[in-house]
Amino acid sequence: ATIPELPPTSTMPKAHLMAEALPRLQMSSQDMKTMLELSASLLETNLQQHKAMRLTKDGHPDTRVWREMQRKEGVRVYKEHQPQSAMPGGNSAACMRAGSTGPEAAGLPSLVLLGTVAGSLNDVLYAAMAPSSDAMRTRSKFVQDGMVNSQVLCSVEHPTADDPFQTLDVTWRYYTLSEPRDYTCLEATGLTTNDFGETVGYHLVHSLDFNQLPSFRNYGVERANMSVCTLFRQKTTTLVECYARGFFDFHSSNDMLNNISLHTIATQWLSLARYVECAQMKKLVWWLRMRTGRDSFASSSQSSSSTSSGGLAAVQQQAQTQTRPQLKAGTRCRVCNRSFGGFLRSAPKVCACCSEWVCKRCCVKRQVCVVSSHDRSKVNDKKIVFCAQCITEGSKSDAALIAREELIGHRSSYSSTRKTTLEE
Repeated sequence: ATIPELPPTSTMPKAHLMAEALPRLQMSSQDMKTMLELSASLLETNLQQHKAMRLTKDGHPDTRVWREMQRKEGVRVYKEHQPQSAMPGGNSAACMRAGSTGPEAAGLPSLVLLGTVAGSLNDVLYAAMAPSSDAMRTRSKFVQDGMVNSQVLCSVEHPTADDPFQTLDVTWRYYTLSEPRDYTCLEATGLTTNDFGETVGYHLVHSLDFNQLPSFRNYGVERANMSVCTLFRQKTTTLVECYARGFFDFHSSNDMLNNISLHTIATQWLSLARYVECAQMKKLVWWLRMRTGRDSFASSSQSSSSTSSGGLAAVQQQAQTQTRPQLKAGTRCRVCNRSFGGFLRSAPKVCACCSEWVCKRCCVKRQVCVVSSHDRSKVNDKKIVFCAQCITEGSKSDAALIAREELIGHRSSYSSTRKTTLEE
């Protein structure tokens, strides 16, 4: 498939032009069945690889095989010294009618991630799942995983009330660090059980080629291949164990560039350390929408800059103007119950979620990311004021319950969810 040349006078970024050129992928029921089978096979292969990995008592891999490349907080990324493994089977998936090819040779560069993040398994999966292009871009903006643009091209399996973290999509991902590359992938999230009977969350990204999808070589973008599976397990009540294994084929014989690319990917993988924060942000956005009754609070945005005066800031100001309570004599902070009187005391703030007055000590600014309704390719981020109580309630909210409510779309659920949270 071919695409038109980039117009010399175009002001639209190349990443957006490529996304616009991608068609909605049409798949037959047989293609979808094959995708489901391939996803299950890849997941089982990765579960067995994880089980077979030998670790030291302090949780590190064999230094004769793996060399540490990057670390952040409780997460470390290692590179295989001399790769001996092939990309997990099924990359070619020749039986797919859509058509797909991929590297099968042994010796592909391989990375592994090991570590823990503070939080719950549900929160990590809530951050990992992205059943829409908007969700993919929002996650990428918040965790800073290096993705310049992305798109869901076809949804094979959707979240359900019984399994709100279940997704299986065909996605497109575009990166520019080190070298401009894009990927067309099978991408899946969900919950499964390992051989020890433990509940394990997974996020699978595996390259596939489809004849319907154009390449972007005339834009200077090389289509590469990867197969990455990330597994999550609740290790303790407050810690989630993380494991990721990835194989990469950059279609390049330049070892120096390939090594630079691997270092870049290792750095991008460290974004996993922000997944729980991302989940907390998504939950706060949901609470904010339920409380204010807005489907979107990015409607007036013209810029994705965090310093923009439009977008989130404008809508936040509008919401607070509409619901701002009158500051009367004797009004007290919602959280600590202190009065706002006194010449030297700082001006009180209004919580964006509950619209109640709070003192400076009891308000917290949190980064919030949402897609602009004027330009779906832009994700706006802004620090918004919340009271400490709403932050706590949002953090304690069950991500699985919120994922179900997002699926159902019931606004009336706000009061019942809030009541449940307060009673915990």
